[in-house]
Amino acid sequence: MYHNEHQIMKAVYDHFYSQIDNTGVIPIDLRAPSLVGTVQDDPFDCLVEQELRQAFPDLEVVSSGKLTTPDIIIRDKRTGVIVGIEVKKLIQKPNGADSRGLTMDYNSCLPCGTALIKVGNATTDIPCYYLYALLSNDSTSIVTFILMHGDFINYDFNLHKEAKIANQTEYNHGPYGEGSVRHRAMYTYPNPLNYKLKCFHTRKVFVAKKLDCENLQLAHLVTEEVSRCDIYENNFLYSIIDNGKQDQSVKPKLIKDIFADCKARKARQRTSASMPVLSE
Repeated sequence: MYHNEHQIMKAVYDHFYSQIDNTGVIPIDLRAPSLVGTVQDDPFDCLVEQELRQAFPDLEVVSSGKLTTPDIIIRDKRTGVIVGIEVKKLIQKPNGADSRGLTMDYNSCLPCGTALIKVGNATTDIPCYYLYALLSNDSTSIVTFILMHGDFINYDFNLHKEAKIANQTEYNHGPYGEGSVRHRAMYTYPNPLNYKLKCFHTRKVFVAKKLDCENLQLAHLVTEEVSRCDIYENNFLYSIIDNGKQDQSVKPKLIKDIFADCKARKARQRTSASMPVLSE
């Protein structure tokens, strides 16, 4: 029986962590990408859902469906606790790096630690965690596994809700008035799977708010604490938990401005469109 979402997510983390083999990765067996119903269907998302169903038969595990956030909903009907999981994966390059770098795409749905779902006819907000996985180049294993509270990336729930209705379609477009243009916002936010982030790369960790970790009595497994300071100078502390922490007497290292390179980016004015070039 789970009394809060953090207990459920720690159990999910424990389950995946228990599958690490002697080479330090989590072996997986993905179905062939060709065996899908639509192009939006993702074999890894399906694998995570099936894994959770099998590992937690006492919990209700529901797939939200294609192009719906969060990807998976977990509910303990005995206590009424509900939590969402958004699954984000990247494929490792042959040289071992991730395939994106500083940022990753969040499509038209802004990441957030709170999400909206319907329970019957009632709309309610639920906490949301993000499962980040860096798969090996041949997609046979999980190299990096991060189960992270979504507030680590964005805590502004109002901004998240605004983003959900920001997309618009313009009709009667073109000289014949027969076209349309879909104005779809595409968000790029920090990529925790960036191979340059040594606190995450090739590790299997659980990331939650410091107070929640203390309430779960997990302080002895904390390897790093991350200070997340927002634009209003509010400071939030998160704990990185590693079940494999070797020396539990070692004080956690404090990490500041973990995504500094993302903030350092500057807008670039696009002055001309690319086009084919022929020699004279």
